[in-house]
Amino acid sequence: MLIIFLFCSIFHSFGQKRRGSIFREKVQNLQQIDDKLFHFGFTLGIHTQDFGFKNSDVMDKDGIVWKGDVPIISPGFSVGIISDLRLNKYFNLRFVPVLNFGDRRVSFSGYRDGVKVDQFSTSVVSTIINLPLTVKFRSVRISNYRPYLIAGGGMSIDISRKNDVPLMLKQLDGFVEFGVGCDFYLEYFKLAPELKMCLGFNNMIERNRPGLERKEDIKYTDAISRLTSRLIVLTFNFE
Repeated sequence: MLIIFLFCSIFHSFGQKRRGSIFREKVQNLQQIDDKLFHFGFTLGIHTQDFGFKNSDVMDKDGIVWKGDVPIISPGFSVGIISDLRLNKYFNLRFVPVLNFGDRRVSFSGYRDGVKVDQFSTSVVSTIINLPLTVKFRSVRISNYRPYLIAGGGMSIDISRKNDVPLMLKQLDGFVEFGVGCDFYLEYFKLAPELKMCLGFNNMIERNRPGLERKEDIKYTDAISRLTSRLIVLTFNFE
């Protein structure tokens, strides 16, 4: 929160110094768009899904300790709808449900007496609905652009999980979200590139596995003490 406060202070000071200066150009495009109480839009983007691992170092029945990791981060696709409520000149409240399509490749390395003796990889495919409620802090508008910060949180729902997979995640998660962006006022609409990070805070390992057919695969679940979700998203908002 301290970092967000510092950024807000910098943006505010930056905007104040530009007033009346040679950098303060005449506003041309969409002069009244920020005065609307409500407005809507849509967002398109790409993202990377990752995990935060904490291995349990539990030994399986064969005397092997398995350690999990995500060796390669794969890109995914995001699409969502923007609902925006104007609070005052600088703050907006936003609800932006987003559908994220992607997967994470998880690699398990097996060690016996400190020597690597086996390896196994599996793909965790996810279709995640993120439901964030965020606050958007905007600087003073300068000509046809306006930088901003966002911060908030919400919940996510995985609608594509399967039972009979080596590694299964829980369906619901909570997360915090923060990022930066900039509104560009074009002739007919506002375009905003936005970079943000979503950090899950629930332990997502599903340990109740009655539908697991290969019972020996439970060793991969047992190998992880705690697993949290991470999401880095680059979106383009059209409003």
